[in-house]
Amino acid sequence: MNDDKTIMKIETTLPEDFDGTFRFTNWTKEDFTAKWDGQEYTFPAQTTSALIIPEEAALHLQQIRKKFAKELAEREFAKGPEYKKFLKQERNSDNTPRANSIHQAGSYNIDVLTPLIQACLEPLTFSKAVVKTPVKPKLEESLSRNEEGELNTKAIGGRDRQTGEFSPNSSLRQKAIQGEGF
Repeated sequence: MNDDKTIMKIETTLPEDFDGTFRFTNWTKEDFTAKWDGQEYTFPAQTTSALIIPEEAALHLQQIRKKFAKELAEREFAKGPEYKKFLKQERNSDNTPRANSIHQAGSYNIDVLTPLIQACLEPLTFSKAVVKTPVKPKLEESLSRNEEGELNTKAIGGRDRQTGEFSPNSSLRQKAIQGEGF
């Protein structure tokens, strides 16, 4: 639940001390990668990075920053003893998940994550986030190749490089004249 009393509330005004750049702090000991609008943002461990997405309005950027902070907080919370305690409550004695358990759902909420989220909004050593746009193959390329990258169909026809004539082994016309199958 996301009410106005949580750290994740949607803000309608910029902070008084806003200098024109929102910053994201990765306070953990490992790099953190978050995704937004098809791009990956990697924040180096134990540093603060400027969060600049030119096509986003400042107030929307603040929410993106909080979204990233919540994702990092959830990642780190899942490594801690409190989460392991909740997880243990969700298991039967044979370590299979309980079908009707509500311990974790009733115990895990935004209040548990708030200190971890807040840590992402406080500055550390300044760094630069690495922005990576995943390479997507052209549609034609992905349709013409299988999962191993091999062509789904083989080209038929072609000129012999030395003579300039069509090779009977690869010419569709020649195969049709000879009555061969494709």
